Amino acid sequence: MRKSFTHCLLVAFTLCAAPFALAHHSVAYYSASDRIELAGEIASIQWQNPHIRFELKTVGADGAAKVWRLESSAIFLREKDGVTRDLFRVGDKVRVYGRTSPHDAAALLVTNMLLPDGREAPLWPNSSPHFAGTDRWITTKPTLVNAASENRGIFRVWRPNEWSLPALPYTESAVASRRAYDLLAAATRCRPEGMPRIVMTLFPYEFVDRGSELLVRTQIYDTERIVHMDRAAPPPGEPHSALGYSVGAWRDGVLVIDTSLVNWPYFDQIGTRISQDVQIVERYKLSEDQTRLDVELTITDPGTFKEPAVVKNAWLAYGDVLRRYDCQDGN
Repeated sequence: MRKSFTHCLLVAFTLCAAPFALAHHSVAYYSASDRIELAGEIASIQWQNPHIRFELKTVGADGAAKVWRLESSAIFLREKDGVTRDLFRVGDKVRVYGRTSPHDAAALLVTNMLLPDGREAPLWPNSSPHFAGTDRWITTKPTLVNAASENRGIFRVWRPNEWSLPALPYTESAVASRRAYDLLAAATRCRPEGMPRIVMTLFPYEFVDRGSELLVRTQIYDTERIVHMDRAAPPPGEPHSALGYSVGAWRDGVLVIDTSLVNWPYFDQIGTRISQDVQIVERYKLSEDQTRLDVELTITDPGTFKEPAVVKNAWLAYGDVLRRYDCQDGN
């Protein structure tokens, strides 16, 4: 795929400090209003991260052939909705619906695909049926595990709910910093992200107990963080890094993680700058039945926020397993 088709995914952001939702990327590369239907034949399938891609051969009313490049979301985000690789075959005659790009006349962010057997596949988070009725809509309803009987506490794989952020108290300089961010260039390569952004995705997370330290594994970019449980602060001379240095402690049954020494420059995927003085405090509280983990992040950085910014979510125990992300660069 060429660079003009690779972009940052999920929610189109503006430069104002309005509420928004978080996921892997943004759809700013595609039109918010121009949606079309296409009918054609699947010419190729790239089942890969960060975006599943298809090529669709079509024939226009004038008889002219055209190949469209269709972009869907990441593998986990499709499979959790019941959309798996075996549903699609090269040569299938399908209909698709999605958002066009004002930058590329052959690019479509595909949200819906009507399969040859009459079922309709959601190809973007939060899509709704377009071609068929709800009885032909491919979907799954996850089931919580019997976490209480397993009694593993937080030491399992968790699936986040949709992240929903309030209007955070950005400074004017933080909002202005987004103007210098090259959204498209940032998305043409698989560049692992740092704190605090790496905690705020829709991909699974796992806590692993290592005694004096905890391992926090994240499916996206196959990221692993170390939380030092035997320290109250970083050791002298510890360098900055994208994930920073994390120390943790149990306080009244709540896991509290304090992270500093972060040199990842962005709070989010739209280029809101943070400084190397940023402080991130994570709080994880387990429900009594052990199926829910309430998550609260407090981000303090006077250059970015007028006051500490608080972000909340709930992670659920659905029995997920972490799979390799194996990100493939756009080209």
